[in-house]
Amino acid sequence: MRQIDLDGLRLFALTDCAPAPAECAYSFPDAALADRPEVAARWFGEGCFRTRFGPFLLRSGGGDVLVDCGLGPGDVGYFPDLRGDLPAALAAAGSSLAAIADVVFTHLHVDHVGWAPHLQHARFHVAAAEWAHWSGLGAAAGLPHHTEAVARCVAPLAAAGRLATLASDAEPVPGLRLLAATGHTPGHHAVLVGGRVLIAGDAWHNPAQIAVPAWCHRADMDKPEAMATRTRLAAMARDRGWIVAAGHFTDENAFGRIAAGPQGLAFAPLSA
Repeated sequence: MRQIDLDGLRLFALTDCAPAPAECAYSFPDAALADRPEVAARWFGEGCFRTRFGPFLLRSGGGDVLVDCGLGPGDVGYFPDLRGDLPAALAAAGSSLAAIADVVFTHLHVDHVGWAPHLQHARFHVAAAEWAHWSGLGAAAGLPHHTEAVARCVAPLAAAGRLATLASDAEPVPGLRLLAATGHTPGHHAVLVGGRVLIAGDAWHNPAQIAVPAWCHRADMDKPEAMATRTRLAAMARDRGWIVAAGHFTDENAFGRIAAGPQGLAFAPLSA
């Protein structure tokens, strides 16, 4: 488990579960890997996409906060062999399901909302545009495994008055700010922590997309918008010196920085 200290605030990169490696041709169907062979070789070894479903935990004296909450304990038909183990990951970081005071959703896909029903003491926060999309369109809002997860895990929170909807740039929790990062979903947002760490949600699924923003993951709902978001966020992270925290990057790459190189921007993982 990777972690960084932010002047008394501890940020942990958790792993709820990790699916088996997938062929790049499946996960990134439009990516012309041959155009950037050095990037493909660095990040897509053996032509495979390796990932994790990784919430982030922030611990401070003000209460424990999760950004996203994983796939959940199962059974999720779209991922029939996966079972999340967030309780164990939280315990290793000194926390628990019962200790989570707030959850901030970057977006409402199935692998980001699964443990929500089990966080009995938490308040939940999501961008208003994201909730409007999933709650307003029903089955037309997205693929069935996502709409089912919203109905099962998120809609009951809204009905119980436990889901707050927020505008871009709002602070769901003091020190955390929502940054619009649309494209992957209509209301997708990144979360800026303390003005220093960008929790990117699914703006990037793999570090290769920092070098080549046009390599879209198959789950990006609006690919041109997702490309523009990746380009904008990468430039902001480089210019402002932000650490990037990405929940789908493998554990050893969970935290890093973006720097300019001879062929454009590149991701540099933080050393352990």
